[in-house]
Amino acid sequence: MGYKELILLLFFLILFLFLSLIIGEIYLDFEDISNIMSGGGEFIKKNIFWNLRLPRTLLVFLVGGNLAVAGSILQSYFHNPLAEPHIIGISAGSALGATIYFIFSGGTWEIDPLITPWVSLLGALIVLLILILWSRKSLYNSSLILLGVSLNAFLSSLISFLLFKNQKIFQGVYFWILGGFNGKGWQHLKILFIYSLISIPWAFFWRKKFNLLSLTEEEAYSLGLSIRKYQKYFLILISLLIAPSVSVSGIIGFVGLIAPHIMRLWKTSDFQWLIPSSFLFGGIILLFSDILARTLLSPTEIPIGIITSFLGAPFFIFLLIREK
Repeated sequence: MGYKELILLLFFLILFLFLSLIIGEIYLDFEDISNIMSGGGEFIKKNIFWNLRLPRTLLVFLVGGNLAVAGSILQSYFHNPLAEPHIIGISAGSALGATIYFIFSGGTWEIDPLITPWVSLLGALIVLLILILWSRKSLYNSSLILLGVSLNAFLSSLISFLLFKNQKIFQGVYFWILGGFNGKGWQHLKILFIYSLISIPWAFFWRKKFNLLSLTEEEAYSLGLSIRKYQKYFLILISLLIAPSVSVSGIIGFVGLIAPHIMRLWKTSDFQWLIPSSFLFGGIILLFSDILARTLLSPTEIPIGIITSFLGAPFFIFLLIREK
């Protein structure tokens, strides 16, 4: 599996988890952390640590990990190295489902732990079904990306139109769509943790099946995997990884593209390595992006989706050139 590499990833993960906990408008040093962990410390700093920094840090890590694992599966499923939740419109589908719910629920954009992830799930499933039907009929691998980009643009425009028609929730939903973790706490972490507890072990358990997805349907069948039989379960798993993440964080792009690609280049495309390594590295990328989002224009916070787009767009262009 590459245990030395995983240990190195864990080292960097611990480093960025720690940096995320101490860096912010109010800096927490070693003494502050030590006092807080022992039950003491200043009230304000204790409140910041337990109610703001800690849940936010864990939430950022989980979202990054989920999106990276989803990206690794999508790239194998669609036989396309550029397939990623944001690029091919799945994140926009999830966001549209949540936006419609926010509008019809009476104008609030606060996350409902019972309903919001499910309406996001429905939006993601619809986009996934469109992409799968297209991929079956199209002979060209690149056409999937073109369709995904078109769907992403169309769905984003539809969201913008709905927000324009519902000005009272415009600002809240707009900043949520840009992606970010400002104001997110334990409730949001609990929402995502439940879905992650199902989807991440499920993905690792099916790691051998994902290795066969890169083959043709006939080759996979000859080796014991009926892609059509398992297709609905793949859809559910991918949606469980993406939709709850989008429902709590908004649209965050390119993590699902960068993390699995770098992990493949570093070690291997074997999913026994790719799933845990992508999960860890996706979390690291998003933790780094969140630290930048909080500090670059402090005390103003930049939406994290802007940071990941700055990091990911050049990488996407590089992969396009490399594919040609």
